Amino acid sequence: MTNKKKLWQIFGPVLAAFALIGLLFLLPFPLNHLSPQAIRESSVSFASNIIKGEAVKKAAFNNKETNYVPFFGSSELTRFDSMHPSVLAAKYHRDYQPFMMGQAGTESMIHYMSMQEMRPALNHKKAVFIISPQWFTKKGVNVFFANFYSPLQLVDWLLNIQKITPTDQFMAKSLLNQSVVSQSNLYAGLVTKIENGQALSSADISRLRLEHRILSREDQLFSNYVGSNNWQNKVVKNMQSLPADYNSTDLDSVVTKQAEKASNSNDFLIKNSFYKQRIVPQEKRLKGSQVKFNYRESIEYSYMQAVLDQFAQEHTDVLFVIAPVNQRWSDYTGLSREMYYQSVDKIKYQLQSQGFNNIADLSHRGGEKYFMQDTIHIGWRGWLEADQYIDPFLSSDYQDVNYQINDRFLSTDWQKFDSSKQNVESFS
Repeated sequence: MTNKKKLWQIFGPVLAAFALIGLLFLLPFPLNHLSPQAIRESSVSFASNIIKGEAVKKAAFNNKETNYVPFFGSSELTRFDSMHPSVLAAKYHRDYQPFMMGQAGTESMIHYMSMQEMRPALNHKKAVFIISPQWFTKKGVNVFFANFYSPLQLVDWLLNIQKITPTDQFMAKSLLNQSVVSQSNLYAGLVTKIENGQALSSADISRLRLEHRILSREDQLFSNYVGSNNWQNKVVKNMQSLPADYNSTDLDSVVTKQAEKASNSNDFLIKNSFYKQRIVPQEKRLKGSQVKFNYRESIEYSYMQAVLDQFAQEHTDVLFVIAPVNQRWSDYTGLSREMYYQSVDKIKYQLQSQGFNNIADLSHRGGEKYFMQDTIHIGWRGWLEADQYIDPFLSSDYQDVNYQINDRFLSTDWQKFDSSKQNVESFS
């Protein structure tokens, strides 16, 4: 046997395998097929691979059978009861079904990057965005960024940039503060160009398109597995306790009884299981623990501005829901109501001054019985009240929007603007 034949026997199968992998990633045929049932399950799976990925979003928002609407938010989306938006929409056969885009730790910067993979789903479409003022800590909550980041998001973002804007430069600087980006030789260099206002070269674009092809094929391979039974266990199960016909007064009576039974172990009217597992072990230590909390000054205002800029680019008609806190609990921990409401005023000014006028401000409702499921998350009657805004908004026709984006909201001046000392309308 010649040396060439020996080498082929050793290395031939390896080379053939690499060739097959190359074909698998580069040929144009799809690598996945998500059934309607799998998409439906994905809508309430809260899986990080969905937030990171592109394939499931495309399948959901291109679906012809069901009108999936993106609901952006954080951990409140995972608080299920019979009034949860996914439950009400399914039970009463509405012409939309929420697709939950969030879980604990997902805030504006993460949502902005996730949006890069679903821009057609936002273009002249509707969306719901739930804002938690608790995101607005001084340094923001993007410590969770790496948990929900994927290179595919970054590649999509870079390829989407047509003309470099202040938002692009702000986000580039923010991305370079994340080690998952800064430690990548390829991506760090390209993002640095954007930060410096330097357009990507044709060679950069070609490389990114190849990267996109490979990363999107990888995403397709791993997107078939949903690994969740939330639809059956949480949506269908909660539907069973609801009356056949929708009537908000009847539903309020039903959910009040459910909430009363579910929160009868404590004076905070917190769900019993949450109170037992999360509060009891540290209840005494938490008394007065939030006296110094301040949501009025935060980099998060600029991350939210990036999201608003994306909505404006896509002409997305958005309903913003501003969540309250459990007033009984905040009184115990010493969280200042005045501070909370001032942070809400700052959020609302940033929205309304740029034309984002669809706002469900629930921030003052946290003292109502059974409005909150736990310390900071709406549930029960809170979800029912939110539905009084959500259903009319999503059931009506899309309205074209005319936003006036103000890049000053990206500035440190706005991040540090103290709404306790100055009227927000004085900021320009």
